[in-house]
Amino acid sequence: MSQARFDERRRADGRRRTLRRVLAVLGVAVVAGLVWLVWFSDVLGVRTVDVEGLTSLEPAEVREAADVPLRTPLARLDTVAVQARVAKLERVENVAVERSWPRTVRIVVTERTAVAWTTVDGTLRAIDRFGVDFRDLSKEPKGYVEVTTDATDPRQRQLAIASAASVVAFLRREDPDLVEQVQAVDAPTRDAVTLNLTKGRTVTWGSAADSARKLQVLDALLDIDASGYDVSAPEQPTTRE
Repeated sequence: MSQARFDERRRADGRRRTLRRVLAVLGVAVVAGLVWLVWFSDVLGVRTVDVEGLTSLEPAEVREAADVPLRTPLARLDTVAVQARVAKLERVENVAVERSWPRTVRIVVTERTAVAWTTVDGTLRAIDRFGVDFRDLSKEPKGYVEVTTDATDPRQRQLAIASAASVVAFLRREDPDLVEQVQAVDAPTRDAVTLNLTKGRTVTWGSAADSARKLQVLDALLDIDASGYDVSAPEQPTTRE
């Protein structure tokens, strides 16, 4: 190889090394720029908070509870904290918080739905399928039954209400015709739910467990003229004249 060709190859290798260094520097600069753009600048900061899924709550109530800091980089937004704040609203059963690029936060709310009502410290309150009382009522709501308990311990009271609410929610979903005959539900404990039906009849339901089987047995028992039906042990149901 001649000296001229050797020198030319060396210069070419030098140019390639220089080009690689330049490209590496540019690559680092681009990555750094993207990191700054996404994580530190407000270019992709929050501008809009969309709220979906509401039935009784107002979007402004949810936005106030969410307290999303506008212009915060979307990538750095603490969605878990936003979710926790919205979940504190008593009418909220479930909430999901999502980033919607480039500048929007999407809050999807599932509100609690009343299945019955109860009285708490003299105030009528709607209760959901989990037995959570979540809304004041001005009067007894039509189409919903009252759930009562004489449990005084707060935990035992909540467990009893939750058990009764679970039974009512199940019946509302599976047998609306039967629900129309239910005038009230009493639950001294979570394992002693009783349905008070029309015509002075009662159904000893027991706990919320095995509700599908209990309903199946009760449907057959109601053909019998009786004042009381016991399906708390569905494999051994009884009636009372």
